[in-house]
Amino acid sequence: MQPKFLFALAAIILACAPVRAATTITDPVVFVKGVYEKLAKDQNYKEPEDIYSPRLAALFALEQKEAGGEVGRMDFDFWTNAQDWQIANVDVSSQPVEGAKDREIVVAKFKNTDRKEEIHFYFEKLSWAGWRLDDARSFGEDGWTLSLLLKYGWDTAKK
Repeated sequence: MQPKFLFALAAIILACAPVRAATTITDPVVFVKGVYEKLAKDQNYKEPEDIYSPRLAALFALEQKEAGGEVGRMDFDFWTNAQDWQIANVDVSSQPVEGAKDREIVVAKFKNTDRKEEIHFYFEKLSWAGWRLDDARSFGEDGWTLSLLLKYGWDTAKK
């Protein structure tokens, strides 16, 4: 086959392929509420992968690479702090970051089965991509910080 033909064929295939629009987060609170609404309805829901800051996306990629196709350090859903969930009584609010209008903390409080949860989501507004999730932290009994779990795993030191 001639190179021109192959190039034209590749262009046609790419033009026909479905293109997924980038996720736009205009309001972190509304976005987080939407995630919890979907999680409450669907145990198989998975948030879009393009919602992360470059830093957090790199940590997810590192964790996946080091897992080598196996279950890695993240063996649960960080939105629910569980492997299985039954979400109820969701309350989502926000806290401004003093002196930084391009950062926002979104606080999600909810009940998962019989356990109360509180997870803080740390959003950053990037000039070229809008709001992106930069980290998350659980304030539950087995508290964690997402970025640390992705890079280092569970800290087994005694409290």
